[in-house]
Amino acid sequence: MLRRSVFDPRESGNRRMIVAQVRGASVVLWDGARFREATVAKRARTAASVDFSFVAVGDRVAVEGDAGAVRVTSIEPRQSFLGRVARGSQDRIQVLAANAEQAVIVASVADPPFRPGLVDRWALLALRGGMTPVLALNKVDLSTRAAAGRLVDEASIPLEAIYLSAVTGEGLEDLRSCLAGRTSVLVGHSGVGKSKILSRIFPAEEIVSGELSGKSGKGRHTTASARMYLLPGGGHVIDTPGVRMVPIGPMHYTEVAEVFPEIHGAPLCRFRPCSHRTEPGCSVKAGVESGTVPGVVYRRYLRLLEEVGTE
Repeated sequence: MLRRSVFDPRESGNRRMIVAQVRGASVVLWDGARFREATVAKRARTAASVDFSFVAVGDRVAVEGDAGAVRVTSIEPRQSFLGRVARGSQDRIQVLAANAEQAVIVASVADPPFRPGLVDRWALLALRGGMTPVLALNKVDLSTRAAAGRLVDEASIPLEAIYLSAVTGEGLEDLRSCLAGRTSVLVGHSGVGKSKILSRIFPAEEIVSGELSGKSGKGRHTTASARMYLLPGGGHVIDTPGVRMVPIGPMHYTEVAEVFPEIHGAPLCRFRPCSHRTEPGCSVKAGVESGTVPGVVYRRYLRLLEEVGTE
């Protein structure tokens, strides 16, 4: 059961605010009543960990100053985060969003095709950062609801799934119910229709959406940076730029196994710890042979292990 606990800056006398957007060295803050531009004090930047982005959308911050000039003086410890390896680094984590309860992984039935491996990667990052992953499968209008369900079932995706179409509106109420009263971050592959979904949920906002590139068949990036939106009935939605790759970085194989219940919940192996690759007496490999662990799941697990370089 997902918890519902949205931070309200008004409860702290407007000395604590939420980062709604990051614009280089400045930020846009939500003070509980309106959005305000602010700078970030040097001491707040230097106090941040060198391994993580110093400020991210969703961060709760302390501020000083009056209505004319607001400055962030400190950033509170994150309760959760969604981050991937920063470009050109294997150690530094680029935090896409902070303090969300759930990561809604937007995928599409077709155009671009459903890619279970990308869902696995986002789910792994969400779990690592303390968020609950949820799957939102868009573009069911290009197929059927039944066929979309078969895609998820055949891939043995273990997540709660919402089936929707940003074009027809099918399933949007289910998504709204999932988002209501919570802080959620939306992630997904370029071209899956994330921006169109947001346009349906927030019709008063100007949200640019794009189509797939005719030459490459890949989506165009229509969200330049992460941004927080306010749900009318309570709750926050953090939109993130569409991506074509989801770099994960080094990770222990036990973290990878948590993405796959059939592997994580398998009986104890003969030798522990066991990476479920080459060890004798492995219950997971025995499960693959007997059919209790789907081969498609085990192959995706091995691919993730190879990518993260785990031991």
